Amino acid sequence: MYGAPGRAAFESVQPAMQTADIPVVYVTDRAAETKRDGGVTYGFGRSPGISFGTATVAISPRVEWNGLVDLSTSETREHRYLSKVSGVEPIGEIPSTARLLEPREGRLRMKPDAMATVRDGQQKLFKLLSRWLDHTDRKETFVFVHGFNNTFDHSVIRLSHAWHFGGRQGVPIVFSWPAGSGGLKSYTYDRESGEFAIVHLKMLLITLARCPQIERIHLVSHSRGTDVAVTAMREMNAEARGYLRSGGLAALLHDDLEAMNRADAPEVHEMLKIETLVLAAPDLDFDVFAQRFFGENVIRAANRTVIYFSRADFALSVARWAFRSRRRIGALRLEDLAPEVQRWCAAIDALELIHCDVRGHSSHSYILQHPAAFSDLIQVITRGLKPGAEHGRPLKRIGDTIWELSNDYLRSMP
Repeated sequence: MYGAPGRAAFESVQPAMQTADIPVVYVTDRAAETKRDGGVTYGFGRSPGISFGTATVAISPRVEWNGLVDLSTSETREHRYLSKVSGVEPIGEIPSTARLLEPREGRLRMKPDAMATVRDGQQKLFKLLSRWLDHTDRKETFVFVHGFNNTFDHSVIRLSHAWHFGGRQGVPIVFSWPAGSGGLKSYTYDRESGEFAIVHLKMLLITLARCPQIERIHLVSHSRGTDVAVTAMREMNAEARGYLRSGGLAALLHDDLEAMNRADAPEVHEMLKIETLVLAAPDLDFDVFAQRFFGENVIRAANRTVIYFSRADFALSVARWAFRSRRRIGALRLEDLAPEVQRWCAAIDALELIHCDVRGHSSHSYILQHPAAFSDLIQVITRGLKPGAEHGRPLKRIGDTIWELSNDYLRSMP
């Protein structure tokens, strides 16, 4: 945000976080690579386990803290500033589930020391998270799951910008999965890499839910990353509901309709601490998404779900053609939703549908590049504001459950 509202966001940044560089936590199942200078980076190869550590983003030309705040809240800039990953510090790892198993008595069973191995990795991650949590009033994490054709550095830089402009509150965590192979078959490779990464995202989210310092988790996903996020949420939701015996397909199996509608069953999002699920430009088939998200009640896995889409999303038009899908969620049109469907969605408090009618930036990466869309995302995940000018988010209602975000968003901010 510009001017006084923007500067106010930085007033609560504690001294330890007032740095010219921007540090973030990374968690990745990319294979590690050694750089020419001996440092570590991560490519598009797949690793059976997950590694974590810190990555630092430097701004060039270099600007000290006060100058960086002025620069971040100015409507115009005299120079062009570039961001690059200046350092990667590996801290620990959590091994793959396959490495925790062994054949015994004719079956695959957990190794005797498996739980201790996992807990050791989790404790190292908790200690790392404390570097941020000890210096912020918000005991929350912001997990970013990037999309197709993103490199490790690209995903780190995008999250660093979001965390910085949001006032450096909470813990920024990028879940960087093995995308960005390039070449003719890059989309198909990335699609299968996303499937490969689901179990690792689940491991991360479950680990974060176990961290005693963390109160809430905000999960932000973009493009193909939305499939990774939704599938992980779907599986965790099914596992949690089975544990709670709170309905779902198991209730149908046992002809227990009462269990399907239990009002006293604990909410899955409370167990998992998932406060917000953001699906930005989701590369998801409309029918598949509806079946999973509503038919399997995945919407209960997050306290709030916000979906950003644009009918002008060219990249998703190509995906629609490639997969012969009726419609991709990220390229929805108002006419795709029948009035009764809109009314049905409007009755669900936990759901927001936002059409991004923005121009001047990528039609697919607008949520991370367009100032208006980016600002609204920050309002959602850092302040939890509801849609509508009266709540501080100047969106226009264009349907029973659909809001519109335009280029005039920032000019209309209170």
